[in-house]
Amino acid sequence: MADFMRECLETIEDEGGYTLHKVAGDAGGETFAGIAKNYHPDWPGWALIYAGKADTRECRDLVHEFYKEKFWDPMKGDEICHQAVARTIYNFGMNSSVRNSVMYAQYCVDVIPDGIMGPVTLGALNALNGLEVELFVSQHALMRLGHRLKRITDRRGQVKFIRGWMKRDLEELERFININHYFGIK
Repeated sequence: MADFMRECLETIEDEGGYTLHKVAGDAGGETFAGIAKNYHPDWPGWALIYAGKADTRECRDLVHEFYKEKFWDPMKGDEICHQAVARTIYNFGMNSSVRNSVMYAQYCVDVIPDGIMGPVTLGALNALNGLEVELFVSQHALMRLGHRLKRITDRRGQVKFIRGWMKRDLEELERFININHYFGIK
């Protein structure tokens, strides 16, 4: 089964580590390890951060619990067999929404898209093997790119984030797929 902590630590690295920062124009406001205060003002870690305890084990544990409860568990990550499949669903789910990410996964495995990770979707995902896993990751990444392009079309102020978002999505393709293999490049 897929390993949550592996993906959680990767996400935190993608989000700039265990640091507090604020980017002008980011609707999330202050962000720590990818947790946006404007979207998650009740997260208990904020009290530790403002008390100067951001570097404590307690604060890091709260970050990990947050990601597990909000994103990994709703997508049933512990029940997904393939790490690559779980990673792509989780990575986009925490950056967009679990519902969107699961819905795109359902399109990729030809399951009726309702955005809920149920037994039919889990069965289809866990039946993937070999090249099918790579194809799933690429299809999901392409759907993610389309989602992000629509987002900046709808909200022009978000255009400044597109390079980082697209970089993350394209890295998903590179991480699991040997692009040169498909094009006969040596």
